[in-house]
Amino acid sequence: MCTKWILFSFSFIMSFCGMILLGLGVYLATTASSYEVWFGGKTLSISYTLIFMGVSMTIVGFIGCCGATNESTPLLLAFFICLFLLLLLQTGLAITIFVFQEEIENQITTSAQEKFALYGEPNSLTTATEPIDFVQQELECCGLSKGPLDWSDKRYYRYATYWIKTRSSDVPDSCCEKLNVYINCGKGNAVKDPAEGTVYTQGCQAALIDFFKGNVNWLGGLTIGLVVVQLVGLCGAFYLRRFLLQTPISY
Repeated sequence: MCTKWILFSFSFIMSFCGMILLGLGVYLATTASSYEVWFGGKTLSISYTLIFMGVSMTIVGFIGCCGATNESTPLLLAFFICLFLLLLLQTGLAITIFVFQEEIENQITTSAQEKFALYGEPNSLTTATEPIDFVQQELECCGLSKGPLDWSDKRYYRYATYWIKTRSSDVPDSCCEKLNVYINCGKGNAVKDPAEGTVYTQGCQAALIDFFKGNVNWLGGLTIGLVVVQLVGLCGAFYLRRFLLQTPISY
């Protein structure tokens, strides 16, 4: 029967996608600490959601494979119910991602301002200095909103309040372009024309928001795609189960 093998193929692909999501969730959970301080706990929440979705899809896909190959109406019913619940979860996740996008962007802005104020303070190494150094190198940015100038005392709004007490003409070495990183490579770059320096010029606030939006759009698009595909699986499971129930031969 054509429907049987289509449903089996769909279930197998679903399990495979589930394992991919599981791996992605585990990877995100292991690297979340680097971004966690910026997103207010949202990174780990997303990683755990991906892990749950990955495990659920793998198990549900396995049930679908068994139900299709054995032509078992109870397994097909279980597959249909589990897939429907998973569909509702993913729909809710997609809606939540887009609804709370602005809230998380505001969290990034507030968190960034707090951390720049504490950068360089001995007691804020893990909560401010290291996260900022990581982001400036990974996202190739410097400063908060105006680039290297944010590290100087030349601005009316002085975000890096602790840093400018002693090094108001310098930027952290993490601002230096990756091919030009060395000890004190940021010396004098806070007041230098950006075109003449070898430091990044984009502010980290915009870079973080762009990073977040890119990942949110990707995750939201993936979720919507999974919802559409799983609708096909629901229809296939319903049709095959109804066919088996109407067939006079006992399975």
